[in-house]
Amino acid sequence: MQPKKVAYLRISYYLCNGIRKIMRTTAIITGDIVDSTKLNLAERNIMINALQAIPEILSPFEKISMEIFRGDSFQVQISKPEIAAKAAIAIRAWLRSQVELSGKEPLDARLAIGIGETDYESESLSMSDGEAFRLSGRLLDRMHKARLAIATPWSTVNEELRLSTAFVDDIISSWTQNQSKIMLLRIQTSKRHIELSQTLEISRQMVDKSLKSSKEELIESYIDRFEKIIIEHTGKS
Repeated sequence: MQPKKVAYLRISYYLCNGIRKIMRTTAIITGDIVDSTKLNLAERNIMINALQAIPEILSPFEKISMEIFRGDSFQVQISKPEIAAKAAIAIRAWLRSQVELSGKEPLDARLAIGIGETDYESESLSMSDGEAFRLSGRLLDRMHKARLAIATPWSTVNEELRLSTAFVDDIISSWTQNQSKIMLLRIQTSKRHIELSQTLEISRQMVDKSLKSSKEELIESYIDRFEKIIIEHTGKS
């Protein structure tokens, strides 16, 4: 088949399926729940409810697009790629803040962040395509034991973020249920410690101790640095 004919058929396919061609840099987070096959029925209900609540959890940052598939996997599209790391950390904090699973680790997920251009967008993420989607999906396949990783089109960015992201991943993986709750609210609202204690109805000392153990300052430094370098490379001001 001649190239022009192939291009015509591809354009026709996208038009017929309500997909529009668009070229913009975005972030895609592809995730799956860790050890989901080991969950009993009650725990799977907790998992499903937690996944369905992710758009609301991320609403303080922006309105997102999200799809859940195969029951334990999901994909999130974030139009402002510079906040993708903050969103991913919030997702893991939210999952780990859920009811403790019987005799198991807290609910958690592997999250692969892909940043790049989106070529085609549809109301369904599964029908959309582009660099960000491909980077995210391929990265998740390579992650193995890691639970947070990032891939961008820029080798210098990938190199800088590789080690720092591994450290942040390790920190998040040690958060308790209560630490996750407090860190999530801190990330969502940027409230001061005294305000967090009032909102959560716990002592200021407990908030201070929890955030110190959660490495709050390191997490915030990572989020700030991530935002800065992504903005530099996407040309935003």
